[in-house]
Amino acid sequence: MYQRDCKEIEHHALASPAGLVDVIEFTLCSIQAGLSTIKLQRKDIAEQGESSRFLWGNKRSGWRYALKHRERMWSKLVALRECPADDITAICDAIEILLKVPNLGLVKASFVAQMLGFNVACLDSHNLKRLGKGPAFVSLPKGLKPETKRRKIVHYVTFCQERGSEYWWDTWCEYVAGNKANRDLDTGDLVSRYHVQAVKM
Repeated sequence: MYQRDCKEIEHHALASPAGLVDVIEFTLCSIQAGLSTIKLQRKDIAEQGESSRFLWGNKRSGWRYALKHRERMWSKLVALRECPADDITAICDAIEILLKVPNLGLVKASFVAQMLGFNVACLDSHNLKRLGKGPAFVSLPKGLKPETKRRKIVHYVTFCQERGSEYWWDTWCEYVAGNKANRDLDTGDLVSRYHVQAVKM
């Protein structure tokens, strides 16, 4: 699933700044919402713009930031992808760029990076539950010194790489398939493929 679907998203995102915005918008829509709702959300955003009811809270600020800074972000991220996919320094640099998007914390910034082909993962609430870890494991409290923040990001990336991006992608898709929020996506394969469809609408 990862090799087929995440790689297709990576190609889409790295092809143009607009492709990167698609991935960031998809990710913003995924926050506190079921995966299977994202097509509906993105359709509404395409029609209503920043007035969309789905751009609530800081999602609207994140969406605006992505549009405003898409060229600069895209050029920096494309350059970082020229490094090996598991280069921890490059991945952490990419995550720090994405953390500037309002409403993207460490987990969701890493999710965008994962979809850009970096060897990192989205350790969301589902994965934290599987790991038996609490939210403090992935939090970046405001006021952290830059060096402390960087150490925490490095630790997160290193942890993800113990099993690798492909493992986390494939097992997450299997884990959420058919759950309350994804009843129509009842196999890991359908869950994975939905990511592509919702990004490339």
